[in-house]
Amino acid sequence: MYIILKSLFTIYLAIAIISPLQAQDCQCIEAYEKAVNAYEENYSLFIYKVTTENRDLYEAHKTLLRDKANETTNLRDCKAVLEQYLQFFRDEHNYIIDSGNQAIDPYIENVELTEKQFKKNYKKESYNLNPLLGIWKRGSYTIAIMPSNNNSKPKRDFVGVVLESSNTNWQKGQVKLELYSNFGTSYQINYMMGNHSIQKTSGNQTSIGILNIEKIGEWEKLWPEVKKKKPSEIERKFDQFHLSYIDEIPYLRLPDFYSVEPAYVDSIMKANHDRILKSDFMVVDIRGNTGGSDATYFPVLPYLLMGPITLPFNGFWLSEENTEYLINAFAASNELTVEEYAVQEKEEYEMFIKNKGTAYFKGTGTWTFTTDTIYNGPKKVIVLIDEEVYSSGETFVYRVNQSDKVVVYGQNTAGVVDGFNGFHLDLGCFTAVYPTSYRAPDIKENPIDPYGIAPDVYVSEKEDVLAYAIKHMTQLLKNVSSQQKHN
Repeated sequence: MYIILKSLFTIYLAIAIISPLQAQDCQCIEAYEKAVNAYEENYSLFIYKVTTENRDLYEAHKTLLRDKANETTNLRDCKAVLEQYLQFFRDEHNYIIDSGNQAIDPYIENVELTEKQFKKNYKKESYNLNPLLGIWKRGSYTIAIMPSNNNSKPKRDFVGVVLESSNTNWQKGQVKLELYSNFGTSYQINYMMGNHSIQKTSGNQTSIGILNIEKIGEWEKLWPEVKKKKPSEIERKFDQFHLSYIDEIPYLRLPDFYSVEPAYVDSIMKANHDRILKSDFMVVDIRGNTGGSDATYFPVLPYLLMGPITLPFNGFWLSEENTEYLINAFAASNELTVEEYAVQEKEEYEMFIKNKGTAYFKGTGTWTFTTDTIYNGPKKVIVLIDEEVYSSGETFVYRVNQSDKVVVYGQNTAGVVDGFNGFHLDLGCFTAVYPTSYRAPDIKENPIDPYGIAPDVYVSEKEDVLAYAIKHMTQLLKNVSSQQKHN
């Protein structure tokens, strides 16, 4: 869905490097007031999120957070206040990022611990009774997870302490993560990033040897050694773009829509073209796909669509700042100056100027989308989704689900697509990001945010959705074949 964000982000980074902001110059209440004004004036979905019916609720929320901002004296707590303000909108296209590359109030805690000491304590304290406790590794870090000292503040349950690190910002004995038990093997986690800033997240020990931390990734248990089955090609390449085969069934993995160009996806499809066309069905797995550019998935569409589909007209919230931002963005995406853009793309430029101050759409209904080529094979397509499919991942589902070939399995998508094209606004010590555009004219009547797009066949996240979908599709095709014989 982010058609123009790549250019915009590059521009933003250049500005950030030229004029770095100093954290010590920040006043939280000033940043808060700038953020509130920005979201009320420029956030495209504000008029849908704050209505006559809930205006009083919003105003009370805003006042409470203003009081909190006025009392906040450190950057970490200030960011938490701003993020709490944004929670009212329930839109993960809204977020706050740090300005510059410096850590926000870096958190550094030291614990005297060596690997030898930890292993001695492991035996002495019967750590083996809890599979979380042990030595874990991810990327640059090897850590020991152990029970936290009962006198620690805050009262965490477990702590991860660095044993080895190739990141020079980190030393042995420093606390890398804090874990607070939810239930079972689920935890709330304070994760210390590379610059020692705190990322509040959650995690789950999915097996004896794997600790999955949301927004970070999987940690692998090194000690005590865990017997592991040899992972399949699909498991090994889950974070990569690839096409594998499960008993001759093509399995296409699309982990995101931003890290490769469309030509890369096209090359995968061409290399497997003949086998795909001969297949009764194929699998397209977009679980965890947080979006990027719609163009990335276009090479896949000829195999999934059966003809033209209908799409809503996109729109823009043309506040004063948004209009300037969008004109600059569209000019930059065409490698033009604003002056050149105004001449060479006169109609589009004048559309922005004439409609300033409005929610502008190029049409009120739908338009027809077609691909140059439609392939007869495969007969059917499984699309796997989950609650971590965002943005352009959701537009992919929205498009292909209009094809009778496609059956979608899993859980509802994230519901982060009604607003897009994110603008970066400098708040001094932070940068606020918010959508400037609209997915469709009927967002109020037919929203996707925050509910997501429902699958055709719901499969609990506790189930093996890939295995179930293949069995279900096999049975579905058998039933269809049997009906055709009897007819």
